[in-house]
Amino acid sequence: MTIAPAGSPLGPAGTSPGGGADARQRLRAASHQLEGVFLGYLFRAMRATVPTDGLFAPSSGEAMLTSMLDDELAQSAAARLHGGMGDALYAQLSRTLPPGAEAAPRKP
Repeated sequence: MTIAPAGSPLGPAGTSPGGGADARQRLRAASHQLEGVFLGYLFRAMRATVPTDGLFAPSSGEAMLTSMLDDELAQSAAARLHGGMGDALYAQLSRTLPPGAEAAPRKP
């Protein structure tokens, strides 16, 4: 039996104090956030392959804003993808949630 940390949104043994439906919604959100983090790394890796030499070198501020843009695009893409890594992760992890609540519907 595993115990969730004290600050965890899930209570002991993965149960949710607010009910199963609430735990499923939080699990779906966390799954898509993790997918967004993965896509963010993917976007950064793709951007690293683009040559930056030329007449004007990118400044540190531009690099920071580009990184923030990539993160926002990744989170937006993860929220809109259907059948992606976030849905697969949710399907796998939702099996460990307590019974009694039906699966949370996917938002269109």
